[in-house]
Amino acid sequence: MPTSVSTRKKATSSNANLETTVDLSIRLMNPGVKSADALKAEHRLVEHDCNYGLLFYETPNAEPPDWANFLESGAPGLKAKLSGQHSSAVLLIEVGSTGATRLFTICFGQGHHAIETDRMERQFGLRVVLNSVARDKLRGLDSASLDSTVIQRRTQASRESDLLEFGLDTNRDLLRLASGKPSDVALAKAMSGKDALQVRKKMAISSLPHFCAELLNIYNATEYKKDFKFIDQIKPVHRGALLDDLNAALFSELRDLVAGKLSDLHLAVPDFLGPDQVPELCYYGSNLPQKKERFSTLAIEDYIHELTGNFAKNKDIEDIRTHEVRAMSTDPRKSFGSMKVYDCFVYETIHNNTTYILFDGQWFGVSDDYYQEVEQSYLEVLKPAFLSSSTAKNERALISELCDPRYTDLLCMDQTKVSPTGANGSNLEPCDFFSKQQQFIHLKDSEASAPLSHLWNQGLVSAQSFRLDSKFRKDARREAGKRETKHARSGFVNLLPKVANINPSDFTIVYGVLKKMNARTKKLNIPFFSKVALRGVVEQLTMMGYKTELHLIEKL
Repeated sequence: MPTSVSTRKKATSSNANLETTVDLSIRLMNPGVKSADALKAEHRLVEHDCNYGLLFYETPNAEPPDWANFLESGAPGLKAKLSGQHSSAVLLIEVGSTGATRLFTICFGQGHHAIETDRMERQFGLRVVLNSVARDKLRGLDSASLDSTVIQRRTQASRESDLLEFGLDTNRDLLRLASGKPSDVALAKAMSGKDALQVRKKMAISSLPHFCAELLNIYNATEYKKDFKFIDQIKPVHRGALLDDLNAALFSELRDLVAGKLSDLHLAVPDFLGPDQVPELCYYGSNLPQKKERFSTLAIEDYIHELTGNFAKNKDIEDIRTHEVRAMSTDPRKSFGSMKVYDCFVYETIHNNTTYILFDGQWFGVSDDYYQEVEQSYLEVLKPAFLSSSTAKNERALISELCDPRYTDLLCMDQTKVSPTGANGSNLEPCDFFSKQQQFIHLKDSEASAPLSHLWNQGLVSAQSFRLDSKFRKDARREAGKRETKHARSGFVNLLPKVANINPSDFTIVYGVLKKMNARTKKLNIPFFSKVALRGVVEQLTMMGYKTELHLIEKL
């Protein structure tokens, strides 16, 4: 086992203090990780003597690039001239006092491929950047929206800019990477950080141990909380002991379901279904029945039905990861759509007093304060539903039910097509129903293919169009008149926004979600990250002057 670099006794090269500008890729390993555990077991690096840590390198045989064969067919003899090699190196440096050292890995070339990422400190680079770079000295941000359809964004500025200029929604977006110019110019010329820290700096190799110690102090600092505290709200859980514990809890929940116990574990619908499709779903994978039963909806009960009988053959969650749900076409000539069942699981659990959420195949740890903030926002818009329950199997059936003559205070606007000014052919639907309480009602079956954020955005876009576009208001009134005639209704058109103007406070945006009761809690609920997305939309609707309500309709 190597000792701390501070105690290594080696001769110093005469060039060790020679400064040069270098690009460094630096990672911090988890507490307790030593040099022998930092590299993958199958790494092919060779150790080389170094005065400032443990150095490993590889110089592979020269080989032509992958695209050489393509060119060779039209330019004989070129392939041999394109041969090259890509050297790699990893320098391991321990810093800190005896008994409390931390290991850094500095990677060169392709050396990062040899790092054992399970033992790496996640968000090290991001924390160092946010502790070092002022909010008005940022150059770039990478973020991802938190929803079942993950949208990743990379935003770069042509010069140092303030956080607000990047359009980051701190209530909804997960900040993944930040880059900028540190306030301390002696620290680095520029830096960028995610898990690894990328720095450009003029320095000598003899300064590396001191520089790593300085980075460790910066990482442990809390300066980032002043302007970037939101990064602590939600943290992805990557591979390691914690992830093993969470997946073990998930596997235990599946075991309970197979045994007939109640659970709130459920399946979020995959994205391979069309909006009006009623497909036949089948489950495939190890230890599932060879004779396939077909189901009309994605439901945890059906999946558990398939597991029962052979579940004991599944040793752990890795066996479950082989399972797929496939949408089988009634046309044998068409291919099926498929998705991993694991990616469809939606589950919340508490582990060591922290809430963890499995969503879209990824575990997230949620801070208690943020969880409570989101829940409070959700409860503020959750209102008694205009329809308490329904036997409708899907959104289309629910709309047909509400068109019944007994619902005299509702006007069906489903599939009316109205185009805002300058967007001919956009065919925007104002709402599914307009009520005599001046509610724009937007409906969705929670088991439909698109995530709930699509519903939130439909209501938002419609509300914006009513608020800003007189043509949209005029055309919506015209379509409402046609629907009054079609459904033998009256008195709705005059309740819609006037063509000349609108007072948004007179209207309520209602999101109606058809949802099955949770098995264990006996409550209607929606996934946590759908609540996160709803929170941001409600804020925008409130700023425009609208009222917003969420109505959960029990699916019987």
